[in-house]
Amino acid sequence: MGSILAYAGVRAKLAGMANRFLKKSDYEILMSKKSVPEITTYLQQTKMYSKALKNINPEELHRRYLEMLLKADLVEDVRRFFTFFVTLDKAFASYVIRMYEIENLKLALRNTLVEKESKKNLEELKSKFYDLGKRALVDPMKVASAVGKDEILNSLESTPYYEVVRNVFVSYKGETPNLIGSVENGLDRWLFFGFLNAAKDLGYDDYMIVKEMIGERIDLINIEWIIRAKSFYSLRAEELYNSLIPMEFRMNVSLLHKLCDAKHFEEDLELLIGSSYKNLFSDISESSENVTPEMVTLAMRKYLYGKTKRALSTLGGFSIASFFHYLFLKEYEIMDITTIIEGVRYNIEAKEIEKYLTASF
Repeated sequence: MGSILAYAGVRAKLAGMANRFLKKSDYEILMSKKSVPEITTYLQQTKMYSKALKNINPEELHRRYLEMLLKADLVEDVRRFFTFFVTLDKAFASYVIRMYEIENLKLALRNTLVEKESKKNLEELKSKFYDLGKRALVDPMKVASAVGKDEILNSLESTPYYEVVRNVFVSYKGETPNLIGSVENGLDRWLFFGFLNAAKDLGYDDYMIVKEMIGERIDLINIEWIIRAKSFYSLRAEELYNSLIPMEFRMNVSLLHKLCDAKHFEEDLELLIGSSYKNLFSDISESSENVTPEMVTLAMRKYLYGKTKRALSTLGGFSIASFFHYLFLKEYEIMDITTIIEGVRYNIEAKEIEKYLTASF
């Protein structure tokens, strides 16, 4: 009963917010536009983004600032939910914010560790960060502009991320191309296990819901990392296995070892077709003879989008999952708008743009 009372006050509001998501017709209209100002003008007329883009002159708005405003609107939704999460548990609420800070940090670290030549374009990068305001523990721009591991660690001093990143740096003393993947997995591990520990105080039902959401994402992150590592890096099987996030959900230890031991990406695909995610990987295999890691990443997003959308469409129960479903769907929608913007900028046909979208109708 306590859980029902806790959720009842916000369920109707959440359902109303979910009704503002873009429809298939909105996507089609956006893809038919000829410029970023035209896209902005249309978004100003939608229920989801009219408030965020109010009083904006589309002709004067740069593409990167449009992306900033869209992400700021998502953060505003997070703030709306934050007060509710705090009433449940302060520790759990803090991890909702950290979820987006980790995304900022991964993007910043990728800039400084991998895409070093892009340091000239830090202003462009800034538009891709979530502005968490006073709740941020780290300045992602400071991390992105750091030179070398020592400066990176200095920028993370006194934050919970310091030890996570330092431990990975200690394990990889040289400049290795797979360093960023291990750092990202370390940050995801910290986030997910922190979420799980905090969720234990929410009650059994909510804990099991959070565990299932996180477990599935860990499965897919591990699979994606194995595939990318096989395609782009030279890791020994043992080294690859040790870099995975250690949680068994639908992927058991034996299968994960087999995936790491496989010599080629094609072998991994065959193993995955026989796994609990067989539908996902069978569809990928049937759609193309030459499957790439990028295709796997997009297929995983589509899989999670479809599952999340179906879950949110049955919004009738009292579940903490509903809030995460909303946030995830909005993230995917903003990703798709960004993809459409890029496609329109480069005069790509709508049918071609559609292939790279997460949403399916």
